Amino acid sequence: MKKPYLNFLLAAAVMAIPGSSTGLNAQVRSGKRLEIKQNSEVTAPYNLQKCLLRAEELFRANDYREALIFYYEGLAMTTNEEVKAKLHFRIGECLEGVRRFDFAAYHYKLAMQGKLPELLASRAVMKLEHLPELAQTEEANRLFNRAMALYAKRNIREAIDDYLASLRLMPTLMAKDESGLIEDAVKYLTFLSETKEREPDRLLKLATLLELRGDTEKATQTLQQIIIIYPDSDQAGQAEEKLEQFSSRTTAYVEPTRPRNELSEVVSEEQVVLFQDSFSFNAAGTISRELYGAAFTLRASNERTGIPADRFEIFSITLGGGSEQRDFVFTAEEGIDQKNLRFEAEGIRYTVVFSAVNQTSGYIQDLYGGGRRSVTLFSNVAVQLKVERIEE
Repeated sequence: MKKPYLNFLLAAAVMAIPGSSTGLNAQVRSGKRLEIKQNSEVTAPYNLQKCLLRAEELFRANDYREALIFYYEGLAMTTNEEVKAKLHFRIGECLEGVRRFDFAAYHYKLAMQGKLPELLASRAVMKLEHLPELAQTEEANRLFNRAMALYAKRNIREAIDDYLASLRLMPTLMAKDESGLIEDAVKYLTFLSETKEREPDRLLKLATLLELRGDTEKATQTLQQIIIIYPDSDQAGQAEEKLEQFSSRTTAYVEPTRPRNELSEVVSEEQVVLFQDSFSFNAAGTISRELYGAAFTLRASNERTGIPADRFEIFSITLGGGSEQRDFVFTAEEGIDQKNLRFEAEGIRYTVVFSAVNQTSGYIQDLYGGGRRSVTLFSNVAVQLKVERIEE
């Protein structure tokens, strides 16, 4: 007796035989072939709007991995450059949420290269400034933890490389190390036999670990040994640099690696524009923004009552924040006699250009019973504001 799964395979094989009466391409009893609809329409389960609504719902619930699926689907559904830029920004936020910092930076850069609104662009700049540091910290912790795991298995050779690499990325990790790895690594490298090609590298690692242990005299002797015995090696050049640095400082021997500058791919190295826009005031109102490390407020206001709705008597500009904040106040009576103003604080430069200042007369009721009297008011103030980071 055939087993059930063998019966299924035999049936499938019969259907595949040309001319078989049971095949999909066989003639049916009526003598006609089965007709398959060639132009049937296949539609996606979501349209763009529903896809993005579902993505936002998942994003607000901090379910970033699921949200990514819908954001990527939405990206494939649209050709609108502004929508695509916003989606790249949101994908970057999701990837940041799952700690994939390198990929998050990639999508933030794609967003900035598209038609991203100014407010989101300023946030992308902020994120691109800090993501490399977060990514480096993540990688440093990964290498450190792997070094500790290898050391626990007594695989000291590979633990040394991961340990030193983690300290170059994040020197403060040394304070977390209570394992005894440095002491054992010094012993291991002291008695290790290497080939002539690998011997300079062994000595350089040994010098590094000796200095980290606090044995500066032996570290210096080991560096000098590299220079004397292997003068043409790359390690000899590194040893000379380290000896110069070591003679002038008493801090850790391992030179930390600085995070890369992700902004350099999308923003000029000379200056980083955090915000740039034009504003026009025809009535009382306030515009205020907070950017990374910067803030500004533009305000058209009135102190007296009875000012016409399309007029205002005071125009003020507040730049910066905290103790470095600076206020500029102009009244309609005195006017604005300057074309532009500039203010610098905490590495941020604010530039304000007055593109239009229009004044007119208005009538208000005198509070002391003198009837209506004429006053000078602003009818329009237009400014161009630029906020940029000053590169050192």
